Amino acid sequence: MALRGTRPTLLLPLVLLVASLALAREESRYEKFLRQHVDASDPSPLDARRYCNLLMRRRDMATAHKCKHLNTFIHSSADQIKPVCGDGGESAGGDLRLSEDPFPLTVCELQGGAYPPDCDYSGSSSTSRIVIACVDGEPVHFETQVESQAGEGNEL
Repeated sequence: MALRGTRPTLLLPLVLLVASLALAREESRYEKFLRQHVDASDPSPLDARRYCNLLMRRRDMATAHKCKHLNTFIHSSADQIKPVCGDGGESAGGDLRLSEDPFPLTVCELQGGAYPPDCDYSGSSSTSRIVIACVDGEPVHFETQVESQAGEGNEL
């Protein structure tokens, strides 16, 4: 007995097409910012070098084909960072915002002589105010860190 309605042989390619389109969707600028710069799991890694080598690979910034030269991880949640784009930050020109409060950071820097696939990073931790670019109230780019001045509580 033949099935009526949609034919199973046509249904499978349709399902595969929808699934591949969903996977092919590019990440938004905000999603890329989160992937590259936000890690709320550890506010002060004990071994910054090991941390950088692990996270740079895990977050797809150190691969068999590329080594990102410099990257900063912010050790806070997205919910703690997002206010910098509003009342928690001040204008720093254009779409840039300077955070009112300092954040715990780890800066990962590619070591000289390290090339794909052997990306090797050093790491350093600090607590600093951050400058980020915001679009539609969401962070989309990490610009730099700004060292806190004496008396602003720059303790780890």
